[in-house]
Amino acid sequence: MAPGPLCGPVAGAEDPFSPLLADHARLLERLKTFEGILEEMVRSRRVSPEGRVSLDESLHALRDGLLPHFRLEEEVVLPPLEAAVGRFGTLVNVIAYEHDEVRREIEKLREARAALDASTDVGPAIEEFNRHGVFTIQFLWDHFRKERTSLFPTAVQRLSPSQLEAIRSRLGGR
Repeated sequence: MAPGPLCGPVAGAEDPFSPLLADHARLLERLKTFEGILEEMVRSRRVSPEGRVSLDESLHALRDGLLPHFRLEEEVVLPPLEAAVGRFGTLVNVIAYEHDEVRREIEKLREARAALDASTDVGPAIEEFNRHGVFTIQFLWDHFRKERTSLFPTAVQRLSPSQLEAIRSRLGGR
């Protein structure tokens, strides 16, 4: 999923959400790698030393790449959109809730990763890690789709040119 225009040009300028869409593309690539690691663990019923490193890199990408991305959306995009469309009963509330859900899942993944190291029988630990990993991957694919197809286009439609320029400026300057 390459970043691109949402609803055509916005006031003749670059899409204000391009940096977020580029983050999504990078994170989705990382999720593909993560999914491959999970598949190999489940298939082989073991976790190689390289697999453990890859799991740690995936968790690092979620914690240090995704969570700051969420904070940026929550600080830059959601407040002006909430002022324009409200929170409860809108996509603003759904997106905020989903951010919190992913934060909870990252913590569960961290706990499941620790269980892999502590377990002498890794079978159940692999199953638990896989369960949370697959949920997180699928959830994020859908979450990013909602932002790309609904949240960002709604912002383009409902926010003023000056609000969109402020978003563009804040996102471009990070």
